[in-house]
Amino acid sequence: MPASAPWTDYARVLQDLGAVEGWTLTVRSAATSVTATTPAHPWVGRLSGSDAAAARLSIIAPRLRLYANSRFPVGRNDAAVWQGRGLTSALDVGATASWRSLTMTLHPTFIHTRNERFRLAPVSLPGMPEYAYPWRVIDMPQRFGAGAFSTFDWGQSEVRLDASPVSLGLSTANRWWGPGIRNAIVMSDNAPGFPHAFVGTNGPWNTRMGRFEAAWIWGRLAQSDWFDPSVSEDDRFLTGIAVSYSPSFFPGLTLGGTRVFYSLIPDGGVPVEDYFTVFSGVRKEPQATPQNPTGDDEHDQLLSLFGRWVFPNDGFEVYAEWARNDHSWKVSDFFLEPEHSQAYTIGFQKAMRLTGNRILAMTTELTHLERSTTFQVRATPTYYAHSVVTQGYTHRGQIIGAGIGPGGNSQHFGADLYAPWGSWGIYLERQVHDNDAYYAWATANGAEYCCHDVSFHLGGDALFFVGAFDLGAGFIATREFNRYFFGLDYWNLNLSFSARWRPD
Repeated sequence: MPASAPWTDYARVLQDLGAVEGWTLTVRSAATSVTATTPAHPWVGRLSGSDAAAARLSIIAPRLRLYANSRFPVGRNDAAVWQGRGLTSALDVGATASWRSLTMTLHPTFIHTRNERFRLAPVSLPGMPEYAYPWRVIDMPQRFGAGAFSTFDWGQSEVRLDASPVSLGLSTANRWWGPGIRNAIVMSDNAPGFPHAFVGTNGPWNTRMGRFEAAWIWGRLAQSDWFDPSVSEDDRFLTGIAVSYSPSFFPGLTLGGTRVFYSLIPDGGVPVEDYFTVFSGVRKEPQATPQNPTGDDEHDQLLSLFGRWVFPNDGFEVYAEWARNDHSWKVSDFFLEPEHSQAYTIGFQKAMRLTGNRILAMTTELTHLERSTTFQVRATPTYYAHSVVTQGYTHRGQIIGAGIGPGGNSQHFGADLYAPWGSWGIYLERQVHDNDAYYAWATANGAEYCCHDVSFHLGGDALFFVGAFDLGAGFIATREFNRYFFGLDYWNLNLSFSARWRPD
């Protein structure tokens, strides 16, 4: 099950109704799977012929995806795809081979992007190309070069050894950590999956106290071609850990946390101690020395705590993730200013069964990445940006965490209907683009108070089961106000189409 896909969203809805068992879907990757506990759900006929075949060699259902933007790039949570202006196409193909406890999956993506011209914000940062992000130093280009390009990506490929209760291996698959449906602050599929080694639980680990899930990864991040060309150290090392716990005495509750460190790779290679930085202290004071009184180092870290509580008798779940992008100096500092460098997501989902073997799910989610007011009295980083690791928390030009990006906020409301023939959904979202940059720009340029860059998205999608094909279509109508903080108001229409062939 991919980190973010219609099947994942559907499995989550079934969890809200108490109709599936398996992973909690808060620490997941392409290998995550769940099992239906009831034969009566809308997609039972479709999922009975899933890709998880018992054969030693099985073909992964190939999928064609098409996206088109009318005015400027719009797209999120689409892994290796970058949706520029014009037509973008992606083909996912692959196969899985298994032998005893060893599973090898080759599931690459071939991408072609027309990348047509659109108006860019002027870039005044020293050394940056004209396509770079204009508001701060971070590898998040406005446009991926001057014209059309093609990309090969290893996609959701991996080699995995299952030695129950542990799995380990090598992978380029995306991972999704945390309870968010629309945004995951620390790890999502907004960027291409990066090559990494991993070790973790092979399915939920059941004990008398409850269920545990965990993953520990070590990976390598790459720089895009549209970042500062003078940067010679362009590769970064990343290590991260995610753990979740579902107590047996509180059915439906899942608590967990994540921690990620990334840094530039020095000439001599990654120091041994960097592989274990996820277990270092969470206070900065012990790291201070007479030579380094602030306790700073060359790593950037993200830490989050999350919870999800499912009430299957009511078809309802509530979830939240709270994250920080900086150490507390000491314990009292945390209690005095817990909001320092924080970000958070809060959401809930309500699912209900309808007549005709249908399910209606309604979702509300709020994500806040904007810098807190502590920046007025202490240095406060912007999420996903760093002064030493200047590429930031990115891989090949896209944010690894929440797709709304640094300094961004969003409020999302959506509804989805699942039926035996497929599904349809509609949503409304308000997205604020990099408010941290806006306040810095407004202060420097004497702008008026109401020039925030804000987009309103009205989106819809549908999935139809037609014979051996899953056919999908969608649209996102966007009205963006004050684009680039310049008072430019634009419309954009994003259209999408997908076809997935499921051979018998």
